Amino acid sequence: MLNTKVSFCRIENKYVIKSDVVPFFEEELKKHMEVDPYALNDGHYQVNTIYFDDASDNVVARSISHPDYKEKLRLRSYGGTHPIFFIEFKNKFGDQVYKVRIILSEEEYENIVFHNVMPSKNGEYAHDRFIDLLDDFSNRHGGITPKSLIQYERSALINKPDDQYLRVTIDSNLIYRRDDFTINKLGGKPLVPSSSRILEVKIERALPLWLAHLLNQYGIYRDRFSKYGASFIETREQSEPSLSLEASFSSLAESHGMGSYQNSTRK
Repeated sequence: MLNTKVSFCRIENKYVIKSDVVPFFEEELKKHMEVDPYALNDGHYQVNTIYFDDASDNVVARSISHPDYKEKLRLRSYGGTHPIFFIEFKNKFGDQVYKVRIILSEEEYENIVFHNVMPSKNGEYAHDRFIDLLDDFSNRHGGITPKSLIQYERSALINKPDDQYLRVTIDSNLIYRRDDFTINKLGGKPLVPSSSRILEVKIERALPLWLAHLLNQYGIYRDRFSKYGASFIETREQSEPSLSLEASFSSLAESHGMGSYQNSTRK
């Protein structure tokens, strides 16, 4: 079963953590949380995402400048034998994240990505409202095209019944490419070092006290990290062939204001 909810509003916090910390950290999480029922592969699933931008890369440029408000347009699929495709806006104001999306057919996905043909209205209010937003976004940017395809494996935990909303995800094996936008075809260059994982915590209000203590116990501190921004910066860094992925990621961390990276990855 796949979560087909079409809108979300929540607070999202991101952290960069060391891979060797993850097993211990996850065991502690599981004392308070449950495996996401939508993560059918032993709590894991594949995430494949295409990010759209204009000819001048204004969307990603704004994202990595850390404004109070930013928006991204992306197309996402979770692979499998019968994949479902979503196109969604992710808007962020401060800590608040609002997502709205619609489901696409495989033909609509191919039309958008390979032929620059946008979906049509179908008479449903939510769907047609999204199409209006999509048209407005494209017009404001003078047209949009796929720019980055980012893929990773995600493990997910959710709150226990009757507890306040909490979702924790850990992303590993992050790769990217900026060509061949066949979304569920796996392959690309490493986006972060193999020694690192991306932790995301989604909440509606305050962080649970037990989780705040756990993050502090492991020396995991909040950072700013954009996967799309990282793919853009990583591509730019590739022009320096002597720069290792670790060095490139350190440069990326600095550019994202992630001064606590060294501390946030220790146990």
